[in-house]
Amino acid sequence: MSAISSSATTRAQRGHATADATTLGRRRRRRRRTRCTYLANGNPALEVGTRGKRANKDEMRTRATEEETLDAFEAKKSVSKRTCELVSNVNNCYTVKGTMVLPDVHADDVYNMLTDYENAGKVFSRTIKKVEYLGFEDAKSGGSGAVKRIKQTCSWKFFIFGGNFNIDLGVVENDSRRHMTCTLEGGAQKKFGFLREFEGSWVVEENGEEGTKVTHVLSVKPSLTPPYASDIFVKQVEGILEDVEREVETWENGYAVPMHRR
Repeated sequence: MSAISSSATTRAQRGHATADATTLGRRRRRRRRTRCTYLANGNPALEVGTRGKRANKDEMRTRATEEETLDAFEAKKSVSKRTCELVSNVNNCYTVKGTMVLPDVHADDVYNMLTDYENAGKVFSRTIKKVEYLGFEDAKSGGSGAVKRIKQTCSWKFFIFGGNFNIDLGVVENDSRRHMTCTLEGGAQKKFGFLREFEGSWVVEENGEEGTKVTHVLSVKPSLTPPYASDIFVKQVEGILEDVEREVETWENGYAVPMHRR
């Protein structure tokens, strides 16, 4: 009985040892497959095993690329200087001035774009819905300083407020100074239209090593003053400058002289 009992005990011990070894092996395999993807602070953790190390390297490359892109974007923002402010409000006539400096852009190209009225709806899509170039005010006129006529369908929006309106404008260009001014035309339009007064001007200047300086001044007197009128017109000019900057970023070979100036 003692020999049988001893033999049985030995077999049982061997069985337990085999089971323990099998369990330990399974646990080790599971640990190699286990990956800890994120730590409590949200950063990717090192993964255990070959697949984990490869995944971690890919994650680090992705993060590095994203940081480089962000750094480039921030650097570009810091180079492109833009300001916009309300200059005056006299008898509900609001004057807003916006300026910005565009690096690595030629002033003539910017002026060409601003005087290309027929394509203004593509550049200023948020504020100009439609533009029709009507030619010179006097058919015999022409060249720099002559009054040109355009018709625009414009829009404005501020929070829940917004609307569209049509205006006829007289445009005077001074090509040598890269200066352009638009003014509201027509007595009936001023009396019965959305605007009582309207004048917008653009000046484009070379600004040394910094790039091209663009100045836009807008003076508006609406027939009915909307809520938060000053904020509306400041935001309008900010959006216009943003449209110019966005358009310039798409250029590869500058901007051609518009047909009416050739």
